[in-house]
Amino acid sequence: MSAKYNENAAASGAIPSEESCRCFSLSQILTATNNFDEASVIGIGGFGKVYKGSIDNGTITVAIKRLKDESKQGAKEFWTEVKMLSKLRYTHLVALIGYCNEREEMILVYEYIAHGTLADHLYKISRKESGTSIPPLVWEQRLQICVGSARGLDYLHTGTHQRVIHRDVKTTNILLDEEWVAKISDFGLSKSTTSQSMTHVSTELKGTRGYLDPEYFYTHKLTTKSDVYAFGVVLLEVLCGRPPVDGKLEEEQISLVLWAQNYIKKGKPERIVEPFLIGQMSSQCLKLFVEVANNCLHKSSKARPTMAKVVERLEFALASHRKGKTEGIIIKMFKGMNQWWSWEGKYNNSKSESEKDNSSKSESKSESEENDSSPKTESERKFRCFSLAEIQAATKYFNNDLLIEHGGSSKVYKGFIDRGTHAVAIKITNKTELFQGDDVTRMHSQICHDHVISLIGFCHESKYEWIHVYDYMANRSLQDHIYRTGKYTLVWKKRLEICIDAARGLQYLHAGGLLKAGVLIKPSKILLDEKLVAKIQINFTPEVVPSNSVTIQWYSKEAGINKLLYFDPNFFLYGVLTQNSVVYSFGIVLFEVVCANEQLLGRLISHAGSDNIQWSAIDKVIDPYLIRQIAPKCLRAFLNIAYSCVHMEETKRPSMDDILESLLCAFQLQEDWENQVQMGGDELPGIDQSLQLLFN
Repeated sequence: MSAKYNENAAASGAIPSEESCRCFSLSQILTATNNFDEASVIGIGGFGKVYKGSIDNGTITVAIKRLKDESKQGAKEFWTEVKMLSKLRYTHLVALIGYCNEREEMILVYEYIAHGTLADHLYKISRKESGTSIPPLVWEQRLQICVGSARGLDYLHTGTHQRVIHRDVKTTNILLDEEWVAKISDFGLSKSTTSQSMTHVSTELKGTRGYLDPEYFYTHKLTTKSDVYAFGVVLLEVLCGRPPVDGKLEEEQISLVLWAQNYIKKGKPERIVEPFLIGQMSSQCLKLFVEVANNCLHKSSKARPTMAKVVERLEFALASHRKGKTEGIIIKMFKGMNQWWSWEGKYNNSKSESEKDNSSKSESKSESEENDSSPKTESERKFRCFSLAEIQAATKYFNNDLLIEHGGSSKVYKGFIDRGTHAVAIKITNKTELFQGDDVTRMHSQICHDHVISLIGFCHESKYEWIHVYDYMANRSLQDHIYRTGKYTLVWKKRLEICIDAARGLQYLHAGGLLKAGVLIKPSKILLDEKLVAKIQINFTPEVVPSNSVTIQWYSKEAGINKLLYFDPNFFLYGVLTQNSVVYSFGIVLFEVVCANEQLLGRLISHAGSDNIQWSAIDKVIDPYLIRQIAPKCLRAFLNIAYSCVHMEETKRPSMDDILESLLCAFQLQEDWENQVQMGGDELPGIDQSLQLLFN
């Protein structure tokens, strides 16, 4: 333990770490919880249930966390927490009393924390327990809780011979005891360094949506500053009284961080203060608090303060608040600002400033659209209505030999209609609330484009399934070709043409507003006809959104590429998916086209979100089949497009119009290079000879 905490362990709250935790038998746990009585449940999460119980003949009240079998928090996290908390004892860390791992049970026994989590008090007007009602936290209480939580994290980072990085700092992991003292809990995801001099830990991405450090997300280098970032989110929650991600709100308000930073940047922090707190703080205290939170949320980890500095600044804010109370200068500031939003989920009852500015334009535009009587041929598209008997005949009663795709709740069969003269793809999807077949038909009625799959017709006779009939794509999907070796491997120029075709299809869909937020593009969704012309197979429903708990391994031998790779990082960082998120997923597709190797793909996108690309290593992750096929200048232009698509900041990503134009320019560079080869008679240097020179 460092000298800082050794000098006065009692005063600082440190307890001797030699005090190891106990190993309980399952019978003791059953006695403590009255056989896991549901009446004793005080908390439920993705990990399982938490019970209030008692041990040592009822003399000690404890909290008993029982991990359920299907919990994502498995054996590894269980033993991490046991190992970590058995070594750490500090006033602002929850104490682990013991554990039980008998009969495949994984159970942790903690000190009982009477007032639950900080999140409970921020998002519930009152908590009812044993018939008592607890009012919302006043501002001074919140400041004290922030100071205590910061001290706990500072102890983890600097109070032992090795740095401990919590990795899951959030309001649900900050507990409040009977004296409202804050305690950091849940160390299942924590990591420790071997020494204080070690600056980071390279590890797979884990954490909670809305709290993830952007730098950690892109580099997979976990540092103490990752905890600092997450704590900055907690500070905003304390001030604003709303969670980090709320999908019920307007797009510009979904992310607490982006929404709050927008007002802070404008010099209007008063507009993000929870209405209940208005009149409880001075403008000076607010300024100090917001400054700390904003500094914690800096995109560069090096620019963020240490937790020791955070403690210092929060203590100063608390002192400023108390001085203001003593001198009577707390004012009823920001009168009327509670009209801007309410913590109950309607954070903005009025239009945003940008909406107000454009409202008149929108109204006049809608009026002109109503008066526009020009024909809209796309909306007049009609589809064939097939009988179930026709569908059965076309698929030979759903013969497995005709099954060409099977995944999730749908199957795709190759079929033949019109007396066997017309090959089609027949998609059968289970009827669910998330997928509405009528919506698919309606959306397809608006689509008519050479590079988007056409719907031919539908069948509504099946009681349990939606049935849609599409054009048959003889050459399957781009996925089948870029990961296939042999005579069917696509040459570079054809890959580039396919990317251009796909960009044209996406440009059309994007311009028509037909891409919902959360819809992704993947190689498996780019289909190829008999002439290898690409067509987008669009999903009109967004991908199933993962839970708030984030564990990402981009590639595994068992599962291949993780579909989360195609999700815009802004979803994991801020909870935001927009129509422009498809640009990010298309960027990943471009990388796959040039790489054609699932394992190496992660290396190729390792500089995503960075303005500094290390070109010297690019040649090591390019598909070897492309060597001497691709013009170096074309390759550089192509990769520039891909990297711009996956830029960390959405505003720096290109539009689909720009992407198409850039791909066409790259294609021209390729043609010019090939023409020079033909005119010169001798083959020009390919990427195997000139790439290093060009990129350096």
